[in-house]
Amino acid sequence: FSGSTVTNPGELYYMASPTDKPRQLTDLNSSFAQLALGKVERIEWQGPDRYREDGVLTFPPDFESHSKYPLVLYIHGGPRSASIESFSFLPRYLAAHGYVVFQPNYRGSDNLGAAFQEAINGDTGDGPGRDVISGIEAVKKMGFVDEGRIAVTGSSYGGYLTTWLIGHFQFWKAAIAGEPSTDWITAYDLSDNIDAFRELLRGSPWVGDKREQYRTQSPITYAANVRTPTLLL
Repeated sequence: FSGSTVTNPGELYYMASPTDKPRQLTDLNSSFAQLALGKVERIEWQGPDRYREDGVLTFPPDFESHSKYPLVLYIHGGPRSASIESFSFLPRYLAAHGYVVFQPNYRGSDNLGAAFQEAINGDTGDGPGRDVISGIEAVKKMGFVDEGRIAVTGSSYGGYLTTWLIGHFQFWKAAIAGEPSTDWITAYDLSDNIDAFRELLRGSPWVGDKREQYRTQSPITYAANVRTPTLLL
């Protein structure tokens, strides 16, 4: 199988049984051992709606806890995915340029149990948005965040949440939204996987009163509130 560590982007490993220690077979990325890489650590916090939540922080190589650093919120896609302690290129790249990178696991993530994963259904924007903001508040309490320089980015569902957040909060310095679905109704009409939307939004926008829910959970509805310089990819 292919696997990575927080300091190595990936090698092939072998396990003869599930209880064996992984044996590394390749050494394709040995040059990374020569790089000065900052620490990566998992953090936990008490989120909204009584959820215990977690995420990952990636620090610059020369990080000093008494100094202030710009923060980049990097939101994973999916939403059925999770940010874990592994090698991730973009956080490492940003950290090398002096940013602290925060990767939160919001409701819908698949690493904190079935109830947390399913809590996103019918609550695609507001609930995950509050999860992410509570995570930022937890990171701020650690004392190293330059609160005037906080940016947000993500792709796919991370792009959706990026556009949701800039329509509901005004403290962002900048945003980059990759492949965001900003209008759930349009996404439903054009998608080849409408079953996923029926699960997330609990029905079709063209049946009953579901269209209003699709509208209120679409970031485009709140576009007039956006004050953040934003790049759409």
